[in-house]
Amino acid sequence: MKNRMATYFFLATLIFLSSELKSQEYMFISEIKISGNKRTREEIIIRELPFKRGDVVRASDLPLLLLEGRNNIRNLSLFNLVLVYNNTERLDPSEKYGNTEIVIQVEERWYYWPMVGIILEDQDFGTWIKKPDWSYVTIVGGLKVNNIAGRNQTLRAVLTTGFNKGFFFEYSNIYLDKKGKHLLDITFKRAYTRVENISLISDLPFHIKSDSSFLKSSYSTTLKYTFRQGLHLRHNLTLDFSYTEIDPVILKQNPDYWGNDQTNRRAYSFIYNFVFDKRDYIPYPLRGLYLSSGITGYTSNRRDVIHKKVSGDLQTFCPLAGGFFASARVHGAISSTNVKGHVFNRVIGFDENQLRGYRRYAFEGQNYVVASPEIKYRIVPETRFHLKFLPFLPKFNKVHLAIYGKLFGDIAYVHNKYYSSSNTLSNTLLKNYGLGLDVAAYYDITLSAEYSVNHLGEGGFYFSLVKPLR
Repeated sequence: MKNRMATYFFLATLIFLSSELKSQEYMFISEIKISGNKRTREEIIIRELPFKRGDVVRASDLPLLLLEGRNNIRNLSLFNLVLVYNNTERLDPSEKYGNTEIVIQVEERWYYWPMVGIILEDQDFGTWIKKPDWSYVTIVGGLKVNNIAGRNQTLRAVLTTGFNKGFFFEYSNIYLDKKGKHLLDITFKRAYTRVENISLISDLPFHIKSDSSFLKSSYSTTLKYTFRQGLHLRHNLTLDFSYTEIDPVILKQNPDYWGNDQTNRRAYSFIYNFVFDKRDYIPYPLRGLYLSSGITGYTSNRRDVIHKKVSGDLQTFCPLAGGFFASARVHGAISSTNVKGHVFNRVIGFDENQLRGYRRYAFEGQNYVVASPEIKYRIVPETRFHLKFLPFLPKFNKVHLAIYGKLFGDIAYVHNKYYSSSNTLSNTLLKNYGLGLDVAAYYDITLSAEYSVNHLGEGGFYFSLVKPLR
């Protein structure tokens, strides 16, 4: 209720502002005041505004500028609540210019998150608990810290031990200049795995497992440079070096696993992409546009394995009347490799690139395209609850959420020049449709329940928890 009142207050302010500003054609921004940022530096917030102190803007443009500024600040994922409004001096209506003061109020989030997980590699929990065997358990422990020193930087450090081993370290969003136009991410990764996906059989990922030794060990170092050209446009350049060793049993079972018969490889990757992102709320957008495109180059140090890829992603979001919202996404990629290699042809069903209605399947190919239209209906508007029985958790006792129903469909096509009689879903038009329910909550969390049916007539429920993006 409190959050709804805040929204009404914000809209009422904009309406009042519009009527007040009709008398002045231009507004002079005399001051920008920020409160609630106990940790976050002011320049991190001011950097997201489409105006600055001392600017003169058209009075008719100011309401939309305030809304854009609020969306940009909220998309930092640093605050649970963001209010942006203005106080305007009452002047003689005959005056062409008016003075206005911008007020920004924020409530900061909790920034320290433990990263803990226990993975049973061989059995489900019910079977394992009857006869526990810790040699088949992978334990993950680490820490994620957001907004380090109030500069919107993120640190992740994770250690994995047990059946699989490794560590992961990332320090991201490092500002290289005072204006925040140049940023750097640094990542180090070391991994030892006893389970590896080596091919597809019957359109399903085929894994092999070793109890006695690691099938794959690797380490990599990644540097990502970002140039922020404007509020919504970024250019990213990523350089990666990796060294990988695999067990000969992988090549014995699939000689086309990674393009040659060597059991170790040093490799270099180059990725450039640009991102234009003007969505109102990145974790669960209802209005706006997202566009990205990039090129990827990969080569082994001997240059006997070369992989190239061009990819693109377009997303549009538009509110309709009566609480309805429409969205559409089209994304795909075109790639070329001078050798046949399973690791280069994994396009859908691997990592986070999933296709609704086909989540149990995986697809190999060199080129693919997916189109995904969707209609949402707002069942419960964004509402804020104050959990008074948790006064000792001020960062968590103010919960806000919204509930949406949705109808969706997907049309996809994966082209694979390496035909296999055991994998028939590639080179076939893939279609699915379904309905679902989303709960968009605070801390960028979305709970989703979906039911979908694919072109094979297979239907099923799918539940997911979409974690924060940062």
